[in-house]
This record gives sequence, structure tokens and C-alpha cells, in this order.
Amino acid sequence: MNIKKKLERKGEVAEVERERSRSFDLAFAEERAYLIKIVGNIESFTSEQAEALKKSAAIVNAKPVVLAESVKEGVVYTRHGVPTMRAKTFLEHLSGRKVAVADRGCVKVLIKNVRKIRERKGLSRGELARALGVSTEMVRRYEEGRAHPTEEVARKMVKILGKEILCSFRFESLKIRKAFIGKGPFEIGIREKKPILVSLRDDEVRVKNLERVSEVLDAKPVIVKEGNLEEIL
Repeated sequence: MNIKKKLERKGEVAEVERERSRSFDLAFAEERAYLIKIVGNIESFTSEQAEALKKSAAIVNAKPVVLAESVKEGVVYTRHGVPTMRAKTFLEHLSGRKVAVADRGCVKVLIKNVRKIRERKGLSRGELARALGVSTEMVRRYEEGRAHPTEEVARKMVKILGKEILCSFRFESLKIRKAFIGKGPFEIGIREKKPILVSLRDDEVRVKNLERVSEVLDAKPVIVKEGNLEEIL
């Protein structure tokens, strides 16, 4: 799947090209902004990469996302505090569809308000348990948040109780104003009303990447050829 072309149909996209060390691969903006890192395997996404991605996102008020085709379709995992999913799952999220959220690495669907909605629909625990093919005690555990259903059970539950039982995944946001990121397309970020993205390189590839990303993220690009790094930070 060419995720860049798919995203271009929904909003503005800037790709970070020809930079070996970069904190993200795509900057995307529609109603909200996202910084997207694309990896082949979820295990290859390191804590160092996650930190750079989260810092970059915090500076430009964007949401960090990792896209990895090695994970299960329709499920959102968390890798080093960053929501991780397949490209198709991310597109479903952008379209407003609910997706399964992995619980501690296992494919369990996070749910909420089960008891409230069950009672509103006039169902007893026993009736819901029989419809789901689980024990009454398990339904009690779902309602108390001590257990989460498998995908198969969750699908049955959604048919009975509706999609409002599904939890949305959360984006982790860092509270920072300045950050040294050390990767392209900007090494330093300063969070202002209009974020300032500072590059310590002025080669043609870097300048083009910085300008494209800044335009999509409504940020101010700055090239520092000389100066005191400590003063900038």
C-alpha cells in the first residue's frame, strides 16, 4: 500500500526524503497533525527512535504514530509509548472507525461501560454470558475492568451492545517547549504559537525536507549555519 498517496486524498502530506537518520518519515495534517514513522517490523522500532518521534510531535502539536506491516490488521499496539498499527488500520482510524486495542501485547479489545449499557438494554449478566459463550463471572470481570475480551468475543459484544463499548486508543504527549532531537529533518524544535524547526545543516536535501514539513505543520523553518547551540536551546 502506498500510504502517502492514500493520505494525500485526506489532507496535506510531506515526506522526509533521502535522510538516513530521521525522526519520522511522513508529516500529515487534516483536522489534526500526525508524525508517522514507517518500519518493516515492530521489533525494529527502538526506544531511542520513539523518544525522537515523541519529542518532534510534541514540538509541533502532532500525534506520533508508527506504521508496521508486521502487526495484525485492525489492532493498535503500543511500542515504547507510541501507537503502532498497520497502514490500513490507521486509515480506518482516520475515517472514524473503532479499532481493537492490544492489551499488554495480547490482542484483547479494551472496553468500557459494559454494565451500564447491558442494563439499559434490559439484559441480565447470565443472558449476556450465554450470548457471548462465556461464564457469568467473566462478564462480571469485563464490567469491572478486570478482564478484556478476545476479538471473537468482542465482535459478539459489539453486535449486542453496540460500538460505544469500545475504547479509543490514546496518544502519549510530552510536555516540552524546547528539545534537541538530533535527527532530520530538524535537530532542534521550539514550541511556540508557530513552532520553530531548526536545522544545523543547509544542504539542498535537508532544506527541501525542512521546508515541506514546515509548510504541512504550519511551522517556521530556520537554518543555523553558525552560532552557539547552547543559546538556541
